[in-house]
Amino acid sequence: MQTYSMTACAKINLSLYVLGKRPDGYHDIESVMQTVDFGDTVTLSALETPEIQLTTNISDLPVDEGNIAWRAAKLMQETFALSCGFSIHIEKRIPIAAGLAGGSTNAAAVMHLINKACNLEKTVEELAAIGVKLGADVPFCLYGKSALAEGIGERLTPVVGLKNCYIVLANPGVQVSTGMIYKALDGETNPKIGDSNALLAALKENNLPKAFLHMSNMMEKVATAYCPAISELLVKLKKAGADHVMMSGSGATCFGIFLKEPSEQDVKTYLGEDFVAIAKPSV
Repeated sequence: MQTYSMTACAKINLSLYVLGKRPDGYHDIESVMQTVDFGDTVTLSALETPEIQLTTNISDLPVDEGNIAWRAAKLMQETFALSCGFSIHIEKRIPIAAGLAGGSTNAAAVMHLINKACNLEKTVEELAAIGVKLGADVPFCLYGKSALAEGIGERLTPVVGLKNCYIVLANPGVQVSTGMIYKALDGETNPKIGDSNALLAALKENNLPKAFLHMSNMMEKVATAYCPAISELLVKLKKAGADHVMMSGSGATCFGIFLKEPSEQDVKTYLGEDFVAIAKPSV
């Protein structure tokens, strides 16, 4: 039986603004999202029987409907009336509940691999229209390219992202509740900070120092209040030589952008166990 495999790349937010809560309970956002060349490996093969078998290298990760990758397989099965089942293995490298879209990118990879394994020949646009039912970040992960995300994150406009730089990912080993961060923002007046248009213009010019001036994450202030380790991690990244540092998503992963290639040994000296990876922007 043929096996298919792909890298499910992590996502970072170069900007993230929460614009307000919608009547349906979701939040409207505006975010410049960037994929990086670091992620999990997802392997899939079709089964003659209809069950979905999921395994991972992380012992406490759900391997049933509690895992969005399992739900992605079920959704594809139901949407396209597939009689086969799937054997899926996820080799996790992306920290869990860390603001890097680790679950969403796994789900997107499962959808891509089923599309290939079952010869469905669906376009990315068709898959994205289905994937948004699983989560707001899934469409972006399906496209896998830099984009301006609006609405709940499902309205994507391709943009020029980061180039000619290095991204150091670091995680303090704590999980931050996205729901808790949104709830805290709902109770405050949150003026929009930063300028997405100015950021995108600077990125298009490949003027990263100028782009840094317009990179901001509205969730960072709230998240650091709950998790001081995030602030400490941002300081460590700066000491390690990062030209710009910020938190990704709702945290707790932070990243540093380096204009020159950093020494992994030096970075690890500053970050210790918080070090995750040195990555490059994905195009």
